[in-house]
Amino acid sequence: MPRKWFALCLCALTTLMLASCVPPEADVQDVVPYDRDTTMGRLQHQGEMTIALPGDLAPFSSMDGNGEPEGFVAELASEIADALGTEASYVEASGDEALELVREGEVDLAFPIVGITETLARQNNLSDPYWVAHKRLLVPTASEVASAEDLEGSSAVCQFEEERTRTDISEIFPDIQSSDVSDFRQCADQLEGGGVAATAPDIYLMVLADELNGYEIRGEQLSTAGYAAALPIEATDMATFVNTVLTDAKSEGRWLSYYEEWLAPVANIEGANAPDLGLEEAATLWPRDLE
Repeated sequence: MPRKWFALCLCALTTLMLASCVPPEADVQDVVPYDRDTTMGRLQHQGEMTIALPGDLAPFSSMDGNGEPEGFVAELASEIADALGTEASYVEASGDEALELVREGEVDLAFPIVGITETLARQNNLSDPYWVAHKRLLVPTASEVASAEDLEGSSAVCQFEEERTRTDISEIFPDIQSSDVSDFRQCADQLEGGGVAATAPDIYLMVLADELNGYEIRGEQLSTAGYAAALPIEATDMATFVNTVLTDAKSEGRWLSYYEEWLAPVANIEGANAPDLGLEEAATLWPRDLE
């Protein structure tokens, strides 16, 4: 064999052997391109989108020291940006402030911590619920209180509620006298001052359980409310897209993985599952117009 051809064959053989030793690249989720006249196509053309997230509700959603989001909701927001193949920038906002940013066109997507009602669903462009919250109790770990019935006759119960989806514990258990607060973190002061329990939607109780030492969430579900992502009112196509992304995250197990990582340590929920309520179903849980 001529020396030149021998060298070429040896080089080819070496290249083949090296290539066989290199592990295959991880599968990368294919990004579907959308027409420019769709909301998704416009965002893809821009290459970036702006998302509003709560910044002080760890482990549900918070901003780290570098202004980067982390927590359960941040994982879902990242899923949506990744599915579009866009970069995401984040602003800190929650509640009605986040809804207003969406209405004013300041953000492309928001995760406001506002319980879904019929009025809210009519006035805004919302996704299906990514979380369904329940009003429960936060009590000292050493407490013998296991349910709301164990609090009957007590007056040392701190209560926080969102106005639109308010459920007064004393209406369910008339022998419980609660003190209402306008900021859920005021319940931390009452608990550490000798209060026997705090009651609120579990989103807020998880934050308190994460911030305080020696407290845990207990008790039955005293109310139910869904929480959804919000989009510009005209972006109905984007709401469908977000629902698809969330459905995939739920069905493929990523929603549960995010729950286990961020919320399970404080949520104290047996057999947690991704919500299967649609937007209309969540809205009919709260038909009253409290505004």
